[in-house]
Amino acid sequence: MTAVRTGSGHQEYIGMENGMKNELTYCKILGTNINVTNMEDTISYITDHLEELKGDYICVSNVHTTVMSYRDQAYRNVQNSGAMALPDGQPLSIVSRKRGFSEARRVPGPDLMPAILDLSQKTGYRHYFYGSTDATLEALRTALLRRYPKLQIAGMYSPPFRELTKEEDEEIVRRMNDSGADFVWVALGAPKQEWWMYEHRHRVKALMLGVGAAFDFTAGTTRRAPMWMQKLCMEWVFRILRDPKRMLPRYLNTNFAFLYYVSREGRAVRRTAKRGMRIAMIGHKRIPSREGGVEVVVDELSVRMAAMGHRVDAYNRFGHHVSGKKYDQEYGWKGRKFYKGVRVYIVPTFRRSSLNAIVYTFFATIMALFHHYDVIHYHAEGPCAMLWLPHFLKRKVVVTIHGLDWQRAKWGNFASFVIKFGEKMAARYADDVIVLSDNVKEYFLETYNRKVTYIPNGINRPGQQGQTVIREKYGLQKDGYFLFLARIVPEKGLHYLIEAFSGLQTDKKLVIAGGSSQAYGYMEKIHKMAAQDDRILMTDFVQGQVLEELYANAYAFVLPSDVEGMALTLLEAMSYGDCCLVSDIRENTEVVEDKALTFKRGDVKDLRRQLVWLLEHPDEVRRMGEESVDYICGKYDWDDVTKRTLSVYEKAAGRKKPALRPDNR
Repeated sequence: MTAVRTGSGHQEYIGMENGMKNELTYCKILGTNINVTNMEDTISYITDHLEELKGDYICVSNVHTTVMSYRDQAYRNVQNSGAMALPDGQPLSIVSRKRGFSEARRVPGPDLMPAILDLSQKTGYRHYFYGSTDATLEALRTALLRRYPKLQIAGMYSPPFRELTKEEDEEIVRRMNDSGADFVWVALGAPKQEWWMYEHRHRVKALMLGVGAAFDFTAGTTRRAPMWMQKLCMEWVFRILRDPKRMLPRYLNTNFAFLYYVSREGRAVRRTAKRGMRIAMIGHKRIPSREGGVEVVVDELSVRMAAMGHRVDAYNRFGHHVSGKKYDQEYGWKGRKFYKGVRVYIVPTFRRSSLNAIVYTFFATIMALFHHYDVIHYHAEGPCAMLWLPHFLKRKVVVTIHGLDWQRAKWGNFASFVIKFGEKMAARYADDVIVLSDNVKEYFLETYNRKVTYIPNGINRPGQQGQTVIREKYGLQKDGYFLFLARIVPEKGLHYLIEAFSGLQTDKKLVIAGGSSQAYGYMEKIHKMAAQDDRILMTDFVQGQVLEELYANAYAFVLPSDVEGMALTLLEAMSYGDCCLVSDIRENTEVVEDKALTFKRGDVKDLRRQLVWLLEHPDEVRRMGEESVDYICGKYDWDDVTKRTLSVYEKAAGRKKPALRPDNR
């Protein structure tokens, strides 16, 4: 997931195919996500994350490519699908600064390439140069070795000025990969070089960067505009004077169009900000966090809505963050008050108590009533116990039922009563109720004669991942383990899985990734069961690169739940191409349809039988995993979920039109 800020000065999450875990900031200009960065930060980011960036590509964008992206949706997708889109042109960084990004600076490709090449003399990075002419490449080689004598040049190739045959293309990819290159520099000119990188992502094993004329500038075969012209945004004038026949039509077409389009977009953004909704989120533990599905949903919706010009306030519960002290300091009581454009309020409550959630909900509701929200959005059934209060004060309330929580075994009698009471309040008083499955939709209709709105969760398409971290930390190899990833609570059915796995004759491991959620007795039971089999590895709570690598390299993902809402971990596992084995409860089968295996809920023998089948049919496991990716990413999309949720808000608040940011074509 990657953070994006639009022209309104907010941020949003977009799904990036490189699967990067770190937060990047963007300014959306004419639909292209232009990085807000500078040369130093860019180089640090690339070198710090080079292993996970390999196989992906970076675009170096300017006015010309941004206007082309605005006019051509397919090319815009190419620009936005890479790991980064750097602001090569000075105008892009100026627009970013005008829209609230004071830190935005340009990162020209002809400056980035020499900076990384110089650094490579110390790090030993290997470089492959693809594009331009044979004469330019020879001059480039001479210039590079003179300037960087310790530079490791893995190879150079000037492709013919025609489309390569399939065999030729496969041969050049083989050469690049066999060369051991860490970077592949591409100089084919826009838009050809961006299309080439997009079509070769994950085929080429190095990080690809499209740098246009950087080869010619570095080789000395073409002069670059003086620095004073670059700073005054007049580099285009210099290039017209040197090549008027080719450059004059190009710049007349795109430069003036850029000024018009950007001006029009700026006015649209300002209008959207004025009519945005005021929204409160109550019921999650805290954001940012992956403690549970509710937290992920609130995070995804809130950040996207804030990016569209809405004011979103998230009421975080006071308490210890599972990610550790760093997150407590950054997002806790004395920490940051904004998270990616979302206003964060910390609600006081008991740190450890059965009354923790009830006290939180009471105070969060009281705090929200002092603000004039268009909609208060409660998440999960328990927090809805306080829903009656804003209802009687004529406030508009929307509820998302993430599952029938009173069915979960971890709750005692009093907690189950409160949760059931919250469910009744939601059914009776909410202006609209959102559910995540048809099963729960039918339940509300049959139990309360209440019609609800079905909006499932979403998923972001991840990118290819290595196995560096999990190999070093846990000794895991690709396809060497089954993966269970969820909170360790009774209703997740982990005890069924451990019992079934223990009877298997296999060298594969069972990786259990997840932390406890108040079910401490059950956690102790699981630890005792796992200790009896040295093939079982318990990692505790995981996130970031570890989480992504666990998903990407699992032989199969197993979810043996007795009770579910809509399991985000199941969506994520399928998006990474994992073959999945799930219990046959409706909340699971509605998600997977025929793209996964199922077993009878609670039946250890049936679960073991399916595990054996998976072990005996590796080709089928691979096929099912590959087919699940396009299916799940096509069916569940966070942007669509956000728009549908906003439509529910609009209806509840009595607005005629959804207050959405104008589409960038």
